[in-house]
Amino acid sequence: MATNIKLKAREENLSEANIKKVIVLFEAEKPITKKLACEILCISYNVKRLDSIILKFKEQAEYRDKQMKANRGKIATKDEIEYAIKQYMRGEPVAQIAKDLYRGPSFISNILDTYDVPRRPRQQDYNRPELIPDAAVRTEFAVGEKVYSARYDSMAIIKSEAKTSAGEHVYSIYLSDEKWNMYAYQPASELASLECLTKLGIIV
Repeated sequence: MATNIKLKAREENLSEANIKKVIVLFEAEKPITKKLACEILCISYNVKRLDSIILKFKEQAEYRDKQMKANRGKIATKDEIEYAIKQYMRGEPVAQIAKDLYRGPSFISNILDTYDVPRRPRQQDYNRPELIPDAAVRTEFAVGEKVYSARYDSMAIIKSEAKTSAGEHVYSIYLSDEKWNMYAYQPASELASLECLTKLGIIV
């Protein structure tokens, strides 16, 4: 009895980096063929679609360049500040936020530093939590308060309070980021206050 075997289709790779790679290869001294370009992008051989992908990418890149030039030298608007902080606290990378706002990564980093936003580590290390910005340091928090946990790189909610024999405040917290969704215990020194953001009217 014959068996029908369906080959799994390759997943298309239309990432910015991969499309850029194809464009560079097209513009090389010895350009690649359109068939090879389709293979690199993992799409079916279709010249019309390939041309459309490249044209759209170039148009978007041109528009982004124009917007970035128009924004160059302008101070951050209230909307930009709020968007940058909210997205960063939700886990969005600085590079992506910069791209969304047609700004440079350093512009976004300056916003975060100016408003004492706790910075996420490049690679989360439970045993080496990031330092809390001075303006966000607190020796105690209120039950129900929303904070940032440096050790877990996560937003958290204070659930209850206790004290060590040395008098330091320790808290039961609920880690609300999707990667955790669990309870933990942390001293006040590893938690960052979000009070300065609340005063700005930014709810994270």
